[in-house]
Amino acid sequence: MSHPLPSPCHAAADFELADGFARLSAQSRYRRFLGPKPTLSERELTYLTEVDHVTHEAVVAFDAAGGRMVGVARYAVWAGSDSAADLAVTIVDDWHGRGLGSVLAARVVRCARANGISRLTGSTLWDNVAASALMRRLGFRAVGSGDGALEFRLDLTPA
Repeated sequence: MSHPLPSPCHAAADFELADGFARLSAQSRYRRFLGPKPTLSERELTYLTEVDHVTHEAVVAFDAAGGRMVGVARYAVWAGSDSAADLAVTIVDDWHGRGLGSVLAARVVRCARANGISRLTGSTLWDNVAASALMRRLGFRAVGSGDGALEFRLDLTPA
């Protein structure tokens, strides 16, 4: 299957995501990627910005005052599955604690349900209290831990 050349919109999405990533602290990057992550490769940028809105969905928030991306929540279906997906949420540091992660994550959960995803999973470092609380507020339950991370699961019912 061939892929089209990047459109101006795709290039803009890459730029916005790279800009948002650059505004994350080292700790926020570590927490999001469960390890050190100084940069995003071109391949990662492409993956993170090419969503099909069924097996890979992303909901993005922009600061109305400055027009910059301030948060993104997404799900991506696990390889080899058509009904289980992983959830991830990233909010730039100066927007932490405002409830944006909850709003974006809840919207992504609704999208997953509407698209026939039957299970969402998520991982966070054991010391990331805010992320663990977010998962629990969304209805996820802890199902295990290992390598310093907590694993969460949410079984979805059809929309």
